[in-house]
Amino acid sequence: MKLQIIFITLACIVQMKCYAMGSYNEIGTIFRNFLQEYSSPDCTKYANDDEVYKSFPFELDFHSSKRAASETYAVKNAHGNIVVLNINKQEYVPPAVFCLTELRELYVHKTKFRTFDLGLPIAIERLASTLKYLTISDTPIRYLPEQFGRLIHLKELKLLNTGLTNLPNSIGKLSSLTYLDLRDNKLVSLPLTIINTLSLQTLVLDNNPDLRSIQALNGHSSLKFLQADNCQIERIPLNLPQLINLYMSNNSLTHLSNIHTLGNKTNKKKLFFFDNNSIRYLSPHIRQVNNLNFLNLNYNKLYILPMDIYEISTLQTLYIQNNDFSDKDLQEMVARFHRTHPKLRLCYSSKKSC
Repeated sequence: MKLQIIFITLACIVQMKCYAMGSYNEIGTIFRNFLQEYSSPDCTKYANDDEVYKSFPFELDFHSSKRAASETYAVKNAHGNIVVLNINKQEYVPPAVFCLTELRELYVHKTKFRTFDLGLPIAIERLASTLKYLTISDTPIRYLPEQFGRLIHLKELKLLNTGLTNLPNSIGKLSSLTYLDLRDNKLVSLPLTIINTLSLQTLVLDNNPDLRSIQALNGHSSLKFLQADNCQIERIPLNLPQLINLYMSNNSLTHLSNIHTLGNKTNKKKLFFFDNNSIRYLSPHIRQVNNLNFLNLNYNKLYILPMDIYEISTLQTLYIQNNDFSDKDLQEMVARFHRTHPKLRLCYSSKKSC
């Protein structure tokens, strides 16, 4: 009877909101939030962390010195409160987890959250004042609620093989975030607000096969390490002044225009990987990349290199195997590099190991 009353009430709310807003997306958000709030834990019934973890449907190991990721364990601080919690291969994540008062690190592996639509529970906001490290792997999480942006102390976020399709706009409010790993998911785009993550230095996007654009990163002021292998990205990002390492192997790139805007505010060595794309044209601006040290262009569709590349005095390694160079042009390029860069590690023939 109680459940029927809940859904009748919900139907009325949805109908009223429908007339008021006329947006199915907003209605969907209201629907999700309503059910999530209904299923959120009542933390007032727990006097302390001891009562919280004793309500869990599984045992916690507080004594293991190894702290292996394959175990379900917890670490307490001097006050007896849980600061680290690792949940591995349990039936579900107990909602009472979000009632822990000083949790700094939460790791969840192959353990489902109790939400009806495979979203991360909005109760995650209860950990906003303490949580700094969050990893969820091999666990279905299709989306993050907008409340996720309240985790302003979060430094490291890893969502690995969760089926994630999008990030909330509130991701830009994560002012302490330095490391973001979203590999092996189903992302189709990045929100424009990601540019506001002013502490972000490392972003990993490998194996998101539906991801075609990362232009939302254009102008990001702090990003140093970007890894986006095995996607369908069609253009490189622009104006990333602190970028040092860029991995974009096996994408859908056809050119590298404005590559000189990457890492142009730092003198640190640049390592760029663009192998297994469809690049036909290398911009003369390649010469303006600040301290370019390593460049991988294997398995593309290049038929010529710009003369400017011979003027890059900092280049130490160049891979150009399996492109569309004629034998004559390739021989001439190799001879020229031997004159201009006698110490260059040049990999140009598939018949010769490098």
